[in-house]
Amino acid sequence: MAHHDRNPDRTLVLLHGAPLTPEIWSETVDFLGGRPLVTPDCTDVPNSRDAQTILAERVAAEVDGDLDLVGHSFGGQIAIDLALTHPDRVRTLTLLCTRDTPFAAFGPVATQIRAGSGPSIVGSLARWFTPDELIADGPAVRAAREQLSSADPEHWAAALAAIATYDRWSRAGSLTMPVTLVAAGKDGVSTPEVMGDLARRIRGAVFDLHAEWSHMSAFTEPESLARLIDQATDRDP
Repeated sequence: MAHHDRNPDRTLVLLHGAPLTPEIWSETVDFLGGRPLVTPDCTDVPNSRDAQTILAERVAAEVDGDLDLVGHSFGGQIAIDLALTHPDRVRTLTLLCTRDTPFAAFGPVATQIRAGSGPSIVGSLARWFTPDELIADGPAVRAAREQLSSADPEHWAAALAAIATYDRWSRAGSLTMPVTLVAAGKDGVSTPEVMGDLARRIRGAVFDLHAEWSHMSAFTEPESLARLIDQATDRDP
């Protein structure tokens, strides 16, 4: 876990997606100052349909005090579970390109990855970034490519299998802390429709749609992403 110690009273927690690593946040962290910040390592995904809950409890045990949670994709589901199980500690919740309902299509993909015939790096990047972002080949694209190339297939498969059955539809509406949902118009999994439905079920939730973004476009604009996180976590609990 990478630590960026500042004020010990409230900790910003950035949770990465699968099969990425905490390093995907490194550029964004450079623009986030004046607060304690941690980027937990959630790459060791248990082979369980409750993987998100198990990882949420690991994070809760590793980080003390009050939390501002930010989660992207699979990390967003970890953040949801942590907020549901420890609502007294979570001051704000920010969800980037994630969903609280099952995405069954990932089940067969998990099986393919375990069999050694999963999606290619090129294909994965094409789903995560826009064509212009891929042509530019900036730091976020290069980091994602490198992390995909070194990803553990068992842990990646475990994450996809857990996403395939993840269902908090009946519980998400109980969240009472300020929640901000950031959706990408070109995301084929955490679609604007799915995230908009989640926002409508959470009292007072803010829905922020970026029509031009794909699943990981936010990471190509780290200063803007940091500003977005600052705004979301500045909301009064």
